[in-house]
This record gives sequence, structure tokens and C-alpha cells, in this order.
Amino acid sequence: MIFLVDGTPQGLRLVQRPSWTGSFLAFARADYAQARKRPEMNRTGAYVLVGPDPTEPLRRRVYIGEGDAIIIRVDAQQREKDFWTHAYVLTTKDDSLNKAHVRYIEAQLLALARAAGVASIDNGTEPDPASLSEPETAEMETYLDYALPLFPLVGVNVFESVEEQPPATSATPTDEGAAAAITTERLYLSTQLTQAEGEDQSRGFLVLEDSKGRLEKMVMQRGYEQLRDTLLHEGTLVEEGDHVRLVRSYLFDSPSAAASVMAGGNKNGRTEWRDAAGRTLKELEERATPATGITNRLEE
Repeated sequence: MIFLVDGTPQGLRLVQRPSWTGSFLAFARADYAQARKRPEMNRTGAYVLVGPDPTEPLRRRVYIGEGDAIIIRVDAQQREKDFWTHAYVLTTKDDSLNKAHVRYIEAQLLALARAAGVASIDNGTEPDPASLSEPETAEMETYLDYALPLFPLVGVNVFESVEEQPPATSATPTDEGAAAAITTERLYLSTQLTQAEGEDQSRGFLVLEDSKGRLEKMVMQRGYEQLRDTLLHEGTLVEEGDHVRLVRSYLFDSPSAAASVMAGGNKNGRTEWRDAAGRTLKELEERATPATGITNRLEE
């Protein structure tokens, strides 16, 4: 259940689940003055700060912390960290978490964020491992099982591992109404020195491991160029002759970002990515949302 505290979809949101004692508060930095008044901010818990990476505009940055009273820690981050635009607070309705619990949650969230590789990590040090009994560890793992699915619900994917998903059926739809079945089909980018495969997903555009791109750069938007340089620097892209190759699948923010980084120059991803039959992503999207559906409703 998502409760809109101030009645607006992008304002303060309190997310709770049946049979879960936890509490999940989401808010924008612009609403922090109102968020400070919430009881959740004075409880023991963990928090996640998310915003654009100042050095890589097409990439997110994340900071994960914990506190006996979260408000004290987030007050400090409000003064000290400029990058974050949204915050997410994990507590419990009865304030039953203790310091060891939230240190465990913090460490697990950090490990998940690093493994996912979707965002830059702002934390400078790794937290000391919390000492929990076996029952307490199981209890915190259950807490995370409930909490983690709530992040995508509010648009945060920094804890989701980028794993290759099986391609959807390649059968050609027999009518326009069946076109929606092809929206997650394997897509291909084939240009000079570029042979890449990907999938357009709800989380972003996933380019698959071992996809090859052009090494030599052409004209690129500054943000795409910075992202490409970062992927090369961190080893996600490696140079091989006239090519670059993805050593692991990578989730881009958009089809155009994926196409431009792989091809080494500005590309419109909606017209460059094609399915096995040669149809562009734009054509697939148009087939999935035929204009006749609107006309029919207006004529009824």
C-alpha cells in the first residue's frame, strides 16, 4: 500500500505491506522540511540517498547509511552532500530495529548496490560487519525480502542485478492486438564495427554481455561520451582491436544512450535498434499501441 502523505504522487509517500512490521518512507529533497516532521525520521533505521552523478550525468549516484535517529544523519547529509535528490528511509512501525540490525541492513544494501553496478557508490568506506545471532540474521533477511521490492515500486533500480533475461517469443503477431507480445523481444544494433544485442525493459535498455561496438569515437553528446569513458575506465567496456566489447550486461537509461555508447557516435536508439525481422523499436512500439484504439473509444 502506498499512502500519499500530502496527496501528490511525487510527494511524501509511505509504503507498507501486509504482515510486515517495516515502514518505507520516500521523499524528494525539496520536501525534506516536511519529511523531518514524520515519526519515521526519529526511529532507528537505514536510509538511501539517490541522485544524478555529478561527473556522469547519465548515471545515478547512491549513498547508503544508518542511524539510531535517522533525522540526525540525514540532516548532516543535507548539509554535506549535494548530489542527492531523493531519499528512502527504512524503519519499523514499532521502532524495533537496533543498531546491529541497521548496520546489517546497511551492509547488505551496499553489497547489492555494488553487485548491481547500476549506480556509482558515494560511500567512502565499507561498514563494519554487524554481529547478529542466527535468528536475528534470518529476521533481517526476511525484512529485506519485504523491503527490496518496494524500491522499484517508487522508481529506484539501484539494487537490481542486470541479468540477461530469456528472449520473448519471436513469432510474428497475426493482428495489431497481438503486437504487445513482442515488446521485450531481442533487439539488434548493426552498424559499422558494431554488433550488439539488447532488450528494451521497464528498468531501462539492457545491452547484453559480449556485444561489440566501435572503438573510434565520432560526434557524441557530452553525456554519452562521459558514460562511454567511464565504462572503459571501470572495465565494463574493453578495447579489442577496432572494437570495444561489453564484458557484462549493462543497463542503460535509454535505447539512444545504449546505441550511442556502443556505436561511438550519436544514434537515435528508437530507429537503430531492430528485431530479427528488421523492424525498428519505434515500429514495434507503434504496433503495440495502434491509433485505432483511441478512435474506437471516441466513437463509442
